[in-house]
Amino acid sequence: MSAGPNEPSPEVVQKAIAWLVRLQAGSASAAVWDECRLWREAAPEHALAWERLQGIQSRFAAMPPVPSALAQQTLDGASKHMGRRKAMGLLAIAMGTGCTVLVANRQWGETALLADLRTGVGEVRRLVLADGSVMLMDTSTAVNLRFDEAERRLVLIKGRIALTSGADSEAQRYRPLFVQTPHGQVRALGTRFQTQVQEDGTQVQVLSDAVELRPQAASQVQLLRQGEQAWFDALGVHELKAGDGDGDAWTDGLLVARSMPLSVLVAQLGRYRAGYLACDERVAQLPISGVFSLRDTERSLDLLQKTWPLELRRRTRYWVTLVPRG
Repeated sequence: MSAGPNEPSPEVVQKAIAWLVRLQAGSASAAVWDECRLWREAAPEHALAWERLQGIQSRFAAMPPVPSALAQQTLDGASKHMGRRKAMGLLAIAMGTGCTVLVANRQWGETALLADLRTGVGEVRRLVLADGSVMLMDTSTAVNLRFDEAERRLVLIKGRIALTSGADSEAQRYRPLFVQTPHGQVRALGTRFQTQVQEDGTQVQVLSDAVELRPQAASQVQLLRQGEQAWFDALGVHELKAGDGDGDAWTDGLLVARSMPLSVLVAQLGRYRAGYLACDERVAQLPISGVFSLRDTERSLDLLQKTWPLELRRRTRYWVTLVPRG
């Protein structure tokens, strides 16, 4: 089905959904929001696609327009009655395109909006999987489960997980355990490790035992042992080094800073709260040391303001900037 002269094309709708997913992550900067606005204003069909998203939300959610909540609530509600594939079709029809692949990333083939397991902004979730593995999902994380007779595969679409591999004692034969990301895969070797999908690669830290890293386009695997961490993209493994001893503090709801630039600290805190959080460039490199709560980011911001020469400037509850005091 092709789009009419006044209708958004499937490509434009794909882009609108891509913006929705990007803003849903909870860590989008003011510049990213501005980029989205410029895209909406660039052509009438861009604006129409976005308006339709707003319209769907008003029909399916009794709350102010929030793009990231829109598709999630639409799909979740419809899925209860008709399954996920048909729910995707419902969203497509509501957008006026009839295209059933609106929210699919064609290159990666996975979408956070339809993931088996998801966490929202500021949510950390603990799960015991069918094989006995224990998984902690960080804020704004999405995972698909692909367990069959031959293997156990967790597809990490976005975010971060900490995984302790289970014994899989109910299986009739050995099934290897993998974490798949857009950049390759991690094979667990009886281990506890964490994996984070970043924009241009995947970060892995081994907390006990070992894992094997296999980048998507590489023929060789890289063994990563306890106490080590590495970053890899589709082409290879990079930055293999000793792991951050506090790297898994998030599993306890904490962020440990050791001479951490304020800009980095603020970016980390911002992942756990809705809205926009930033710091003035004049204090961006201010070194910060301390332990900060990720469960109560307001308390962490108050601690920063009381302990360092900083002041919180609030435009709204959801727009906060740290500036030099005075």
